[in-house]
Parts: sequence; structure tokens; C-alpha cells
Amino acid sequence: MKSSNLKKGVSLYLIIVIISVLLAVSLNVGSLIIGGAQIIKGASDSVKAFCAADTGIEEALYNAKNGTCNDIVNGTVGGDSTYVYNVDISGADCTDTGTIMQSVGEFKPGPTSSTKRKISISY
Repeated sequence: MKSSNLKKGVSLYLIIVIISVLLAVSLNVGSLIIGGAQIIKGASDSVKAFCAADTGIEEALYNAKNGTCNDIVNGTVGGDSTYVYNVDISGADCTDTGTIMQSVGEFKPGPTSSTKRKISISY
């Protein structure tokens, strides 16, 4: 009878070990999935900020082509205040060689978070 009780105790121990291992593996997989989702969200915000900076450069180049060159161009993309750009133009005139345009695009999805990207061109 003593041998039968010992076998039952070992079975319980093995079940607890197997459940613990499965739980640990499940938690690790969940952690990896959550981490990957955060990385993807950060990449998405980065692309949106880059597009805002590109919009600023395009507007500054359009203005320069039409003869309305300003030192600083500010604006939003499509009137949406979460996409903001600020372009700084250095050089004597937008038509001169050596003109440098630097555009900083910012994506602000919330009141405390923002992502910025910068584009610089020269001609």
C-alpha cells in the first residue's frame, strides 16, 4: 500500500511541473507578442512623422518655385493638428545655389506623446 501512495504523489508532482512549464512558455510568448506590437506602433508613428516632414519640404519647394519663399514655413497636414511640420530655409534666396531646407515633421497621437523626424535638402 505504501508503494501505491508514493506513485500518486509523483504523478501530482509531475502534473504541477508540466503545468508550470506550460504557463511559463505561454507568458513568454505573450510578452513577445506585446513587445512586437509596441515596436510596430512605434514604426507607424515614425512613418507618419516622416510624411509630415516631407509635406513641409514639398510645400516649401512649391512656394520657392512660385516666388513666395519664406524663411520659415509652418503648417499641418490636411488641417489635422496631430500632423505638424516646421521648415527652416537658409540661404540668400530660394532660387540661389546653396539653399538648405530642413523640415521637422511631428506626429502627436496624444497629449503626452510625440514622434519627430527631420528631412534636410540642399540645392
